[in-house]
Order: sequence, then C-alpha cells, then structure tokens
Amino acid sequence: MHSFIKKRVNAIIINPVNGNSHKLNQALKEAKKQGIKILVIDSPLKNSKIADCTIESANYHAGQLDAKYMLSRQKSGRILLLEHKSAISGVARIQGFLDTIKQSKKGKHFKIVKRLNTYGQSEISLPLVKKAIKQGTKFDTIMGLNDRASIGALAAIDSTNYPYHVSVYSVDGSENMKKMFSLNSNVTATVAQSPIKMAKITVNTTYWLINHQKVPKKITIPVYLINQHNLDQHNISGLQ
Repeated sequence: MHSFIKKRVNAIIINPVNGNSHKLNQALKEAKKQGIKILVIDSPLKNSKIADCTIESANYHAGQLDAKYMLSRQKSGRILLLEHKSAISGVARIQGFLDTIKQSKKGKHFKIVKRLNTYGQSEISLPLVKKAIKQGTKFDTIMGLNDRASIGALAAIDSTNYPYHVSVYSVDGSENMKKMFSLNSNVTATVAQSPIKMAKITVNTTYWLINHQKVPKKITIPVYLINQHNLDQHNISGLQ
C-alpha cells in the first residue's frame, strides 16, 4: 500500500481477505488522504467509510439461499460449519445460513455439531475435517463458506471412508465445484457469485471515480443457487 502511495497511483483496487486488519485499514486511510481512490472488491473492510466504493456479492443472501434449500429437502441435520472467521464476506455467509435456520419452524431439528476455521482453503479444510471424523464427530450436513473449503471437506470424507451420506452446501459456483456434481453424490448446492461481472463493474467504477463522477458507496451483485436440477443452465467449464 505504501509503495502505491509513493508512486502516486490514481486508484487502488483491493480484495481485503482480512478486512479487520488494523495495518491495512491505516494504510488505506493514508492513501485516501493523498487523494487516491479506494475500491474494495469481493470482501469488505470492517471500516466501510474508507472505501470510495465497495463492490461485493450478496454474501448474507448466499447463506440464506443455502439454508432455505437445505430446509426444503431435509427434515433434520447435524451440521458441520466450515468458516473463515477473519473474512467479513465469509462471516456474512455463515450468519445468513444460521439466521435462516433459527427463523424457521424446522430450525429446532437442525444442530451445529462443530465449527472449523478453515480460512477458506482446501489444504486446511481437509485435515481439519479428517481430524473431526477421527474424533468421532457425527454429521450429515456441511455448510462451507466457499467451494475451496467444501472441496477439502469432500476429500476428507472420501479418504476416511466416512460411512454416512453428507449433504454439502457451499458458496462460489466455481468450475471445480460445478464439475463435482457429477462426480460426488454428496455435493448438494453451491450459491454462485459472478466474478466476471464484478470485475467489469469494478473497472468501470474505477474510471468514473478517477474522472470525479459520482458512484454508489456500495454495489451489491446478486447471487443464485446452483443444484443438480438447474446445473445444465450454467457454464460448467468457467465462471459466471
């Protein structure tokens, strides 16, 4: 960030995975004081006032969509949560999921049996889920903050020969996850983001800001649920 400030860039586009970082927020404040436009993409900052514009998916709604689909097809559930506690977008997805269950009449039949902080990474999710299985944690449902964490969990289930069917719900709509629908019966749903659309909006918004045009403080991009029934309506080999 300080290098960008010294170079007197016109704008900084940043995807702050850890939007709570004090050092990052301070650096961006300094950049803003120098007249540099700040565009936050995909995952918001804790202090949203720093950004001239935040462009993100409807993360809370993504969690809601997964929960609503789960409630429509399951009578009960023992749920394993895959989280990234320092990623504001990931926290919003999990919270949307939990709030929807809590507000449902069927909510009492669904129990969170374990919460794992996977940092949204397959290589972290895999050993954590394997460990949970070996410790005797019994679950029949997984809610992953993103597809990478969910794919790691699927690998853990396969490698340990976990004896129960697990309904896996996720967020991203990544190419890898969409292909998994035909390879693994545990894959149930993923809520798709539109990173290509997000990128196009970000570039246009950056130019508008540099040219001193007014833009919204926040732009939210809709998300939608992909499952086995509507998979053929989507691009399996790429992003939305």
